[in-house]
Amino acid sequence: MRILITNLYLANNSGSEVVVELLADGLRRAGHQPMVLAPTLGPQAARMRERGHIIVDRVSALPAAPEIIHAQHISVALAALAAFPETPAVFACHSANFEIEAPRPHPQIRRWIAVDNLCRDRCLSRGVPADRLTVIQNAVDLERFARRSPLPERPRRALLLTKNAGHVEAVRAACTSQDVELAELGPAFGRVSDQIERDLPNYDLVFATARMALEAAAIGCAVVVCDGRGFAGLLTAKRLADWRRFNFGAGLLARPASQQLVAEAIAAYDAGDAGLVTDRLRAEASLTDCVAQHVAIYEAALADPKPNPRDVAAATASWIEELVPMSPGRSWAVIARELFGVEAETLTRALADSEQRLAQEMARLSDQNAQRIITRIENPPMTFFSNAWRTIMPGAIRAPLYKLRQRLLGHKMS
Repeated sequence: MRILITNLYLANNSGSEVVVELLADGLRRAGHQPMVLAPTLGPQAARMRERGHIIVDRVSALPAAPEIIHAQHISVALAALAAFPETPAVFACHSANFEIEAPRPHPQIRRWIAVDNLCRDRCLSRGVPADRLTVIQNAVDLERFARRSPLPERPRRALLLTKNAGHVEAVRAACTSQDVELAELGPAFGRVSDQIERDLPNYDLVFATARMALEAAAIGCAVVVCDGRGFAGLLTAKRLADWRRFNFGAGLLARPASQQLVAEAIAAYDAGDAGLVTDRLRAEASLTDCVAQHVAIYEAALADPKPNPRDVAAATASWIEELVPMSPGRSWAVIARELFGVEAETLTRALADSEQRLAQEMARLSDQNAQRIITRIENPPMTFFSNAWRTIMPGAIRAPLYKLRQRLLGHKMS
């Protein structure tokens, strides 16, 4: 099966980027042909290409039409839907907060995937039919993330993995108070690893959320779930099922991170219990099972009745009206703020300024051209008369007159 996966980025191993690579790897191992469409490419895309993956930044560069579209991020998903209007799609929601991830109706999208309960609730609130929606929790490539050696009785070294910084000082202070050596990694510190599976075994305790927390726990580290948005606590075997349903993420971060809370979590470290967490995750969160779930949904989407082409075209037009900057108060304004930190009013003013400057430049060029024409009429070169003569006078009259002129000139010279 040829599967086109869409994502805004494939550059620096962020959350959705890691999901794309993981899914593409798993689909290839299962005998399918994944292709990735991402407008912004970088080192991650280059590494995937070296391993044989098909990665493009424009639809026109795809080597073949897909049989199914695995859509993520609505703006790039729109390009895929418009390019292949007869191809069924499955939409995956990875965030309950961002508009760029928000599900929206389209008859071409026949099935929906949510990665956790918060995303499921958002899908339902946006009108996704419950019988077309499946929760597929994040998985781990167990071949890549091999289990580390058993944990020591007390943590010696810890790793803070994060892309935001609101909790950093609390974690640093708590580790100092508990005599735990702390290392820091992630976008918040300007240091990103493309081989995190080699880094994690060097640490006993990891502070992280979402996929980073999942991978750390699956490899055998004890995990404290927290980031700049808030604090959940130490991941335990008792908490695992409930916390995984929320993807170790925003739905659990109910309290602000403080030095005291982080210190208490460090003090509650239990090597044996962390081992139980790892046992269960390695049994329940394998990439093989995750891929099988995705393929089953793709097959269901392919088997669904085909929608009316006019309904598909109308829905695509509706997406364009929402996502292309045409007028204030639509989804594009929210997305511009999410992705670029640009307010709609600022962008609207910038577009208006550009339009005004363009109009002024066109007027200036028009004035210059008009002046050139006037000058040529007031001070006409010979070519002006010559061209006018040829245009106005028929050739049948011009020819004998030309011959007469030549005879007269010859007689005069003789």
